[in-house]
Parts: sequence; C-alpha cells; structure tokens
Amino acid sequence: MDFLLSPSFVFSFLLATLYGAVFHFIWGKRWRDLAVYWIVALLGFAIGQIVFDLLGFSTYVIGEVRVVESTVVCWVCLFVARWLNV
Repeated sequence: MDFLLSPSFVFSFLLATLYGAVFHFIWGKRWRDLAVYWIVALLGFAIGQIVFDLLGFSTYVIGEVRVVESTVVCWVCLFVARWLNV
C-alpha cells in the first residue's frame, strides 16, 4: 500500500493523467474518449517505466520516474489508440 503513496507513483500518475487530458482536449470528441485516453495514457506511461527500467536506460530521471522515455511511450500509445479508434 505504501507504493500507491510514493512520490514517484503520484508524479507518474499525475503526468499520465495530464497527457491523457491534453490528448483528449486536442483530439477527443466524446466523454467516453476521455476515459479511454486516460486509461491508455496510464498504461503507456507504466509500460515505458517498466521497459526502460529493465533496459537500464534513462535520459532524464526525476526520482525514479523516467520522464522522457515514459512520455514518448505514452504518446505513442495514445496515437495508436486514436488510430485504432478505440
């Protein structure tokens, strides 16, 4: 339970939420899109964190959060979700 209150998790959650909201603001049309983009952003950011943690590669790190790599993976996932009309 301490993991959910860690600053790294909260910061990652807030960044992914912000990315999902911005993506919806620009390309979203319905309220359903907001929920889908939010979930995709969270999953994309988490995938970026896990993959680049396993690879040991990090360009810019704040605490334990790999900001650049996770952001790129998050946005790629959002564009793929939009392309697939999820």
